[in-house]
Amino acid sequence: MRLLVALTLAMAAAAGAAGGVGPPATVLGPQRVLVVPVRLPDVTPSRSTPAIAEKVRRVAEWVEAASYGKATLDVTMLGWQPLSRPLAEYRVSPHNYYVDRERVRRLVEDALSAAARQARFEDAACVYIVVGAQTEPGQGYGMIAYAANPGMLTGVRQARARHEVLRLADGREFSGAVIVSADNAHPGHVAHDLLHALGGAREGRRAVPDLYDYDLQSNPPRGVRLHPELFAIHAGPWDIMSQHFIARDQPPPPPSSFTRLQLGWIGAEQVVTVRPGETREIVLEPLESGRGPLVVKIPVERQRYFLLENRQPLGLATVLPASGLLVLEIDETRPEGSDIVKVVDANPAVRGLAGAPFTPGSGPGNVYVNARDGFAVRPLSVAAGQIRLQVTTPDRVTR
Repeated sequence: MRLLVALTLAMAAAAGAAGGVGPPATVLGPQRVLVVPVRLPDVTPSRSTPAIAEKVRRVAEWVEAASYGKATLDVTMLGWQPLSRPLAEYRVSPHNYYVDRERVRRLVEDALSAAARQARFEDAACVYIVVGAQTEPGQGYGMIAYAANPGMLTGVRQARARHEVLRLADGREFSGAVIVSADNAHPGHVAHDLLHALGGAREGRRAVPDLYDYDLQSNPPRGVRLHPELFAIHAGPWDIMSQHFIARDQPPPPPSSFTRLQLGWIGAEQVVTVRPGETREIVLEPLESGRGPLVVKIPVERQRYFLLENRQPLGLATVLPASGLLVLEIDETRPEGSDIVKVVDANPAVRGLAGAPFTPGSGPGNVYVNARDGFAVRPLSVAAGQIRLQVTTPDRVTR
């Protein structure tokens, strides 16, 4: 019997270790970012260095707003760094599962070796490599953007995420954070991968995981253009880690409370914990405000819980498709690239989780009842952007 119990506990521990969420990070204050544009001998860049600098400036503004001013980017940008190998020796698949890690390593080590002649990057929070090539899925460089370290260099599932050691031409080694994009990447691509980089990895898992679906990203339906909305089936546009951008001509969506908590941007004093079986009324400030109570947490198991957040059309959230009370189910035992975060859909008739928030009233989407976990949530009123809500038991609500 003791052996059986020990085996069960060991299996449970192994399952938790293989989950997709690492311990939260603390990303506060200035974050030094070194931007390294690289030029290949057989390709003409599609964007100028001033255009790339402008994109990075927009990403820096986005990070400052997303973090409530708690994190800023200290950017150093180099000019074009010439590499000797042609594009074909670096090109990778646009699909996560099929990316050649050796080609990723080749590009990153070559780019860092070139940059080492002009800049010190050992103390950078992140090195951002920009490949000078117009890129669409499978064309140009192949993949528009990715996090290399921690990320593509090792893989992130099965507790493999770590900072890989890179070896430069001059014999030095570097194991810091690196992201890569083509020169025409959307600011949302860059911001998404930058959050991976800033969060880092511990215990084989990234603090800020991907929330889109890896299976769909790597094996999309035939004839369908690869777009972030296609594989953002679990959290839709409600977190940049799910959907990099909503429209090409708009800024990227903001992070959800989950991602902000993982980066240390929401303080413990801004989280109200309500356990199943309790009844409480709470007033939530808009998530974008950064002030006062921002999140309600409902714990149901050791690594499974719900987060409630108030999404209003303020600041970065003006690009979002709806407003109201968003309910997130979090399961940290799930592997990265699956349904770690699931947005509860108040209105499934609206595609792409665009009608997901719950709102006060008597119509559909006015209450969320979770009989399995023993709680219910009802938004009671909205005034001056604040949502007054009730968390209670399923037997105490009527639809």
